[in-house]
Amino acid sequence: MNKLFFILLLLALAAYGQIQERIAIINTLDDRDSIGFSELTYLTDMLREAAVNVLPRDRFGVMTTESIIAFLGSMENTVKACKESSCLAELGKKVSADYVAQGRIGRFGGGNLTLKVELYNVKTGNLMGSFTGNFKDIYSSLALINEKAPDLFKKMLAEPEAQKPEQSIEIATTTAPQPAPSADPVTTASIIANIQVLIQKGLNKNKEIIQKASFPLSPSNKTALYEKNRKTVAGSVGHAVLNVLPGFGVGSFSQRDLKFGLILLGSDVLNLNYFLYRINDSEDLEDLSSSLSIAISIAIVSRIVGVVVPFIYPSKYNKTLKEALSINENISYSIDPLIIPKPGPPAVGLAFNLRY
Repeated sequence: MNKLFFILLLLALAAYGQIQERIAIINTLDDRDSIGFSELTYLTDMLREAAVNVLPRDRFGVMTTESIIAFLGSMENTVKACKESSCLAELGKKVSADYVAQGRIGRFGGGNLTLKVELYNVKTGNLMGSFTGNFKDIYSSLALINEKAPDLFKKMLAEPEAQKPEQSIEIATTTAPQPAPSADPVTTASIIANIQVLIQKGLNKNKEIIQKASFPLSPSNKTALYEKNRKTVAGSVGHAVLNVLPGFGVGSFSQRDLKFGLILLGSDVLNLNYFLYRINDSEDLEDLSSSLSIAISIAIVSRIVGVVVPFIYPSKYNKTLKEALSINENISYSIDPLIIPKPGPPAVGLAFNLRY
């Protein structure tokens, strides 16, 4: 009895596979390496999302990255096959797709980037349609996809609908449950993986991209991403020590706090140059002693700031992380360089602002 049920279930799956035509959105390529791998992956996901929104799920299934990799063996083989394939339709046959589409990034004119997306019928090898546009940055490329990709995929609706085998459907539906519709190709796991890469490459510079990418995630997924990437005060001890010894903002740089790394570096370099200049220029012991006192005072202030800043930075970083993931946060701070003019050498300090 179990064997008979298994056979009937296979018949049902085979019949469902023949009803639903599959489209493979192959990884977007950049022949000139103008943008990073994570951005290319995100553009590919946006094309898949456009196809899902336009195509009826009872007739078309959009293949996920994982299912394409399953046919080609690995992500490395997938990227290699995409780059080496001279015919996109032939690549579609390798992944058992009925339709195949792919985007390519290039350059035009004075440095503007171009995006060309082509759609092929794998069975006939014919080009069904394409669109081309130019853009200045990754954000404007998303607008280009949102504008033109839906019309491209709508061309598939004019193709003759695949015929379903009546006998197989009849046997399957009377004995086995109907398979569930295919899952959304832009899976939660792939979105989370893309966001994780963007955070590691630089939270501040990728903040807007992360905000857009995290939009489909549930609050629990966003919270999990936040907990994984947030910085703690306890982890700042080593950075504070490095800001004291050797100084020069080493601890802040290692914490990836570029702003204060540069401020502390500039403060220590200017202070050292000032002291060395005064040593070479001063012949009066009392004047030299005064210069030494000024240099030591500035160095002490710099070290105090260097100790405090690493413990404040996690709060600011976590706030930015919450904003990128659309999690509310109300506390912010800023520290800015301050120059106070006075007779003789100007006094240099830092202004600390805390906002609730």
